Amino acid sequence: MKSTLLTLTVLLSFSSAFAEGPSRVLLLGDSHAYGRYGSVLDAHFRKGDTQVTSLSSCGSSPSTWTTSSENFKSTNCGFWKKNAKGQETRVTSHRLPSFGEELAATKPDLTVITLGTNFLASPGNIKSEKAHVEKMMKQINAAGSACIWVGPPDLKKDPFKKNLELGVKELKSWADANNCQFIDSTKLTKYPGGKSDGIHYGPKDSAAWGEAVVKEISKLKVHPPAKAAAPKAAEAQKKTGTK
Repeated sequence: MKSTLLTLTVLLSFSSAFAEGPSRVLLLGDSHAYGRYGSVLDAHFRKGDTQVTSLSSCGSSPSTWTTSSENFKSTNCGFWKKNAKGQETRVTSHRLPSFGEELAATKPDLTVITLGTNFLASPGNIKSEKAHVEKMMKQINAAGSACIWVGPPDLKKDPFKKNLELGVKELKSWADANNCQFIDSTKLTKYPGGKSDGIHYGPKDSAAWGEAVVKEISKLKVHPPAKAAAPKAAEAQKKTGTK
């Protein structure tokens, strides 16, 4: 009984501290995040003393980021990074960093991933990305960080639109299975009419999507994985002699 109460106390204090807001955030996305959508999310988290590191790469999928320094992938259509000090890099061509290495370097207590559009080219492509999505989620959990995955928005261009429902369904199921909260952007967006490429949003609509996601994030009860408190509980038990 004492052991249960002790563990519960540790977990409650752990969650309570985080309820005040994360101290370090890692935000990572594709070309959507390169635009106003990403800037809105970045600005939201950067309020107060929160240290935020934001990265985006045009054309990227989870498999693009699950590399090591020996196997970098490159982009030639846009890369953006804003570090914890607010220093910004925005270039066309860039060798991407590894997600695992960024996670280790930034030590976030909240990680927000906004990827998924680029693997909607086919059902087979969606299936092949599963291992990479789950790898990223497991890395986030292992790092003791809370996890939020933001799915792709409403789209107009096929085959991306055709496979959107399947992609969102799969992303949600993978998130549910890996202790990661999922935000369905298709419920927050409607692709605008007029001339466009059927995938990307203009500045106004992109910003509106970002604001909608911020509202959804504010509703979530976000806290780091409970297992992160286990070592503290075990140590406390040794000191008190409880079991």
